Amino acid sequence: MSNWGKIFLLCIFCFSACKEAEKTEVVHAPGTAGYYYNKGLESSDFQEKLHLYSRGLEAVKSTKDTNLVVLLDAKVYALHRLNRYEETLPLIDSLIKVAELQKDSYFQAKAQHRRYATYSFISRPEDAFESAFLSRQLSLKGGDTAGAGRRSLDMANTQLSLGDHAGSQESATEALKYLDIEVDGKYAGSAHNVLGLLYNEQHLYEEALKEYRTALQFAASRTDSLSYLHNIALVYKNQGKYAQAVKIMEELVKAEEPSEYSKARFRDNYAFTRWLQNSQLKVDKELLAMVEERKRNNDLEGLLSNYSHLSDYYSETAPAKAKQFALAYMQTAKEIGNANAEADALKKLLSLSRSPEKEKFLERYLFLNDSLKDASLTTRYRFAKIRFDEERKQQQIALLEAENTTMSLKAEKFKTGTTISSLSALLVLITAAALLYTVRQRSKREKIKQIYLTESRISKRIHDEIANDIYNVMSTLEPAGHTPVVDKLEKIYLRTRDISRENSEIDTRENYLKGLLSLLGSTTPPNTRLVIRGAENINWGKLKNEKKIVLYRVLQELMVNMKKHSEASLVALVFSSERNKIKVNYSDNGTGANQNQLQNGNGIKNLQNRLQTVDGNIIFDTQGKGLKAEITLPVSA
Repeated sequence: MSNWGKIFLLCIFCFSACKEAEKTEVVHAPGTAGYYYNKGLESSDFQEKLHLYSRGLEAVKSTKDTNLVVLLDAKVYALHRLNRYEETLPLIDSLIKVAELQKDSYFQAKAQHRRYATYSFISRPEDAFESAFLSRQLSLKGGDTAGAGRRSLDMANTQLSLGDHAGSQESATEALKYLDIEVDGKYAGSAHNVLGLLYNEQHLYEEALKEYRTALQFAASRTDSLSYLHNIALVYKNQGKYAQAVKIMEELVKAEEPSEYSKARFRDNYAFTRWLQNSQLKVDKELLAMVEERKRNNDLEGLLSNYSHLSDYYSETAPAKAKQFALAYMQTAKEIGNANAEADALKKLLSLSRSPEKEKFLERYLFLNDSLKDASLTTRYRFAKIRFDEERKQQQIALLEAENTTMSLKAEKFKTGTTISSLSALLVLITAAALLYTVRQRSKREKIKQIYLTESRISKRIHDEIANDIYNVMSTLEPAGHTPVVDKLEKIYLRTRDISRENSEIDTRENYLKGLLSLLGSTTPPNTRLVIRGAENINWGKLKNEKKIVLYRVLQELMVNMKKHSEASLVALVFSSERNKIKVNYSDNGTGANQNQLQNGNGIKNLQNRLQTVDGNIIFDTQGKGLKAEITLPVSA
């Protein structure tokens, strides 16, 4: 667990202790459970507290004694303050059982919160999330909405740490729904800070600034205020507004901040941001000083930032030094198990290395990238199951833990008994899988190319042969004047010309966007207003040609269907990009369509088939007036 996480937990526990001390004391006879509990509250020495609470537990005569849950909880708290977290799990199990026996929902919820704190400290985040969720549900059951809000915030922080951004945003929003800002302003500020972190990760910088500023209004301490201001400065840095970022950071480094970790963090980012503002500025001494300071404080999480900044700083002027710090960045990330940081370090090493070392780094990066994707999917799936399938949750977790234990034993056995032949077999397997994947991707691209070439060839033949023949026949008949035959031939001619245009060649180079916008405009009826947003913000150069073709044809099909069937007066197309994907949201105010029409329509099936060839997707929303659709297309892969 990071030093920041430990400090955060200790702050929570101190706050909880103050709350406990505010309870009205009752006079108990010496030697009784209540007597030892009160003596423990009076003591400021946590070792003495632990001793007194243990004596109190020995004095309890019945599981129905309400002193039992109070003393068990107090002993867990004392062990937490002494950093003896591993010893608390059996006590927490006992606390849960006794609280259930006494039907005490308050201590049931509190026990799950203590378990959350223990799991967070010993780096078992998924178990921590489950405990926070259970505590929240028990708090809601007992009518404690403030407690439910705080536990929702615990869930949001855990999900954020594991990369479940959507889940974290949902939990933080729920926290704000339950919290009373007049009483729980501190926690409301933390929830807004989480939302700011999430928006910053998604490059939604204005939204992030809004959340951080709101968090600042709720800051309950100077430490919180400085932290939120620092986050605001980092957003400005990410926006390239270096002057504004430096101005805030100047104030932060002058501030009297009690935490050495915060001081180092502020100074590190202050030096690096000044260099970003002026690349001629010499800040290496400041950055190197931060490295030594963080080494003295054993702040490994902070060192990751230092090494990353130093690698960037030297990348142009001293590539050898840049590589040295990138290697240190990678090794430190491995040491603390931060896979995201290791992947970032490997990206730096790829640009700073040559073959064959570069191939080694590339292989590790690709492996790590796939592992992170798999881990993220697994985490989101498990969090969703915990949230929405509570009745089956315990069975699933028990099964997963048993499977994990079995897999660990198998992995250990495989590791100790592995030989050169088994490694060779594994290498062959990986190579075969990679080749299979490459062949499949190539097959998909070839299929798209053939479809496109076929459409273009048919279009050309329709235009060059059929349309021209019809035109020649019309020209022959024109001296006879307008007749029904001539009129029908003219309609057929126009239809063949439209078909030819719909399937004509697509410019996938720099004029792709211009051609796409021209298509959208030409397929819009005269009485229909077309609104297009965000198309110019998409980096079309990153999108492969076959995907450009598919998106072009899909939008063409949507617009043609709208023109034929919807009778819409307004059509909107909103383009956006996020997380290596391009999204297009289509909506109109026409007659719409029901699910049966969507499922049975050939045009819709064509859309879906086209998108599937490039791992894309389309989701239709038939609720309300008109038709809505969301098209998703991966940029890479």
